[in-house]
Amino acid sequence: MRRLAIQLLVLSVAAAVAAGPASSRKPLPTQVNGVLTIAIELGNPGFAEGTLAHPSGFDADVARALARQLGLRARFVAYPFGRLFLPGPKPYDVALQFATILDSRKRLVDFSVPYYASRQGALVSPGTPTPTTLAALRKLQVCGKEVTTGLAFIYADLRPDALVLEYPTTRDALRALSLGICDAFVFDLPALMVEKQKHPDRYGALAGRFGSTEYYGVVLPKGSKLRPAVNTALRALARAGTVRRLAVANFGSFSSVPVLR
Repeated sequence: MRRLAIQLLVLSVAAAVAAGPASSRKPLPTQVNGVLTIAIELGNPGFAEGTLAHPSGFDADVARALARQLGLRARFVAYPFGRLFLPGPKPYDVALQFATILDSRKRLVDFSVPYYASRQGALVSPGTPTPTTLAALRKLQVCGKEVTTGLAFIYADLRPDALVLEYPTTRDALRALSLGICDAFVFDLPALMVEKQKHPDRYGALAGRFGSTEYYGVVLPKGSKLRPAVNTALRALARAGTVRRLAVANFGSFSSVPVLR
């Protein structure tokens, strides 16, 4: 009888040890227990399209992979890019909107480690001759999206001859481009490439890529306690090759896009 009791005690201790890490693990500090609330902005080709219930694109795919890696259920909410870097409470745990990591933005939000890198590009309107240099691009009527690094590049580096047209959303800028209201849209290269592939007759040529390499990070509210777990999960996804596979699946290769100088 005593021997049986000892065996049962050993088994119960072993079970407790095996279950210990899982049972003692604290829930992640998300807004909703067991759920990762993810802010996206639909209407960005290749990054986030479709509906909130079933978004498609690179950032939507990375967001789902991130949630799985964290052991959470993904829930998407709409949030405009232009409000990401404003102070105040946020209705999300993380935002995946191909946001470039900048020191100026870090004053108001936190960023994860980088999960992807890209450059700027220019897509021209139908009938517009393809610029082969930045000097030629400078002579066109250029448009950009508000609060983006593309618009910052236009003003700081490109400095077009004509007045720059600014639009609040990617959809608005692409519509203006397709109608010939502006001659060239400067924006993140992957989005422009996907849009041109999907609607080849709606636009002119994808003129080229330029500017410095930009690193995208997951945006978190300032002081978020979730950041260490997000960084660990992103590094694991990168090591597994998941992020690279998702990028290739959504964007393809950029090797055929010329460099404008």
